[in-house]
Amino acid sequence: MRPIESLRQLKQINIDYYTAAHTAKQGGKFIAYVNAFTPVELLYAMDMFPIYPENHAVILGARKLSSETAAAAEGMGYSMDLCSYARCDLGSIKTGLSPTWGLPKPDLLLISNSQCGTLTKWFEILSRMYHAPMFLIDVPHSGKGEKDGAGEKYVRLQLEDLISVIKGITGKSLDPARLAENIRLSQEASNLWARILETGRSIPSPISVFDQFISMSPIVAQRGTRVPVDFYSSLLQELEQRVKDGIGAVENERFRLFWDNLPIWPELRRLSLFLEARGACLVTSLYTWAWAKLSVGEQDPLGDWTEQYLYTANLHIERRIEDYADLADKYSLNGFLYHSNRSCKFVSQDIPEVRSAVTQKTGIPGIILEADHNDPRLYDVEALEKQIDTFLDLLASRQGIK
Repeated sequence: MRPIESLRQLKQINIDYYTAAHTAKQGGKFIAYVNAFTPVELLYAMDMFPIYPENHAVILGARKLSSETAAAAEGMGYSMDLCSYARCDLGSIKTGLSPTWGLPKPDLLLISNSQCGTLTKWFEILSRMYHAPMFLIDVPHSGKGEKDGAGEKYVRLQLEDLISVIKGITGKSLDPARLAENIRLSQEASNLWARILETGRSIPSPISVFDQFISMSPIVAQRGTRVPVDFYSSLLQELEQRVKDGIGAVENERFRLFWDNLPIWPELRRLSLFLEARGACLVTSLYTWAWAKLSVGEQDPLGDWTEQYLYTANLHIERRIEDYADLADKYSLNGFLYHSNRSCKFVSQDIPEVRSAVTQKTGIPGIILEADHNDPRLYDVEALEKQIDTFLDLLASRQGIK
């Protein structure tokens, strides 16, 4: 199948990003380690360069270094049952193995507990290791997403405190004009990303979820700058042309599938080629959609970030089931691949119930793949392929495909 040419830009984009990270302090900027759902527009506006240890772990997994780095962390006393992202990152620091020359030392570690509990403990370790302050945004769970006035006040006050903490580190006051510009760029990137994901509704889909996994790095790491805006403008233009020309991500697309949970990063290319050879295309995933919903408005960004922490990042099973059913209709899905991720128990624990409810609601079957997002020692990829093959045979039988 003809590759997506715009994706070739990503290598240089990532090189430039990590080069900028390592030279940031020379330019008078400060380093903040952050997690995925962070108000990075605020950091950029106050001369802080955001760096994601999670992304660093992804690169270790994709480059086949995760087994060695995770094992090194276990040698330091960390259990194999812990998140493989955390183990890979800590093991990389221990061994020095890193395709990005490691990560520069942080001036601040900024974390929220809305995503998972492991991240908080991981960042506590890094805080002690680097003797750098850690700021925790403590987010109360709001049940099924119902409004929580006291919770909103609580989270917003923490964001106001965060501005004071950053000012104390950088000596820079928040410039409203700079923040507004970062927010506008973030909005533009998020809108472009949403339009890119929407192209997957076309039959055949011009982009697979594997392509989305690769191309999401700019909006994760550099939201609020021009980089993702320029890249996604180019990518969207190419995808829209592919739709007009009837060019799919998978030749002779036969099956349109949903991917649940994080990718299996060490097997990204292998699974992509495996599914492509069988005419199966992953066309959508909630994981990639998350970054289309993180931009905020200029009028009250603190209020918008507060609502994101309390309600957008607050997963509850009923909303999850509704979202899956909605995507099944919009993307003309034939099946669901549910990744029961050993390293992400918070998201994986409800998968059997979700699968049952989604199939009952939509009539679309799904399989549960027991694996791990970054540690290949915790699954058998050949067994996963056999399981997928059997599932595709079932789908073919249901659709009358030979």
